Amino acid sequence: MRPYSGIGVLQLSSVGVTDAIPLYDDPGIARCCKVESAAIKELNSWLFGGERPPSLLVTTRKGDWLEVEHDDAGRTGWIMQERRWSYTPWEQYLKGKLALFLRNSPQKMTQVLPRPGAAEGTLLKPKQPMKIILAQGDWAYVLLDQNSAGWIRWRDSDGRLLVGFDVPLAK
Repeated sequence: MRPYSGIGVLQLSSVGVTDAIPLYDDPGIARCCKVESAAIKELNSWLFGGERPPSLLVTTRKGDWLEVEHDDAGRTGWIMQERRWSYTPWEQYLKGKLALFLRNSPQKMTQVLPRPGAAEGTLLKPKQPMKIILAQGDWAYVLLDQNSAGWIRWRDSDGRLLVGFDVPLAK
């Protein structure tokens, strides 16, 4: 299942990430569970390409509290943002990232279009890396190589991710 994109990404400083981070049902009220650092690393491996520092998807924000997805089933919990952690909204986070379509993305959505919403585009090969130049809403302008660029949907109309990030370039 492709995860919901939410509103952005929380990058945890690798310094100070303990074995488990407590999560809450509501901001500051009733701890619900703990997210293990190993679980965050597992999420990173298929979604963020093993990115360092480890990252979590943020679904909602209330002041210094962030609701984050903490497993691949989409379960969420609230966490207070620490000073050494960095929350970044999607439009800022995407800029300059390398991306691949996730393997379970619908084929009709894995194409590069001449403009957002165009009916026809170029279907990408599996595992084709793209560099995101600009993001606007659900769309991203990507560079495929020195001679080709276009628009992709980076999340679907339901808000689920279509791409993973910071993948190594194919040689």
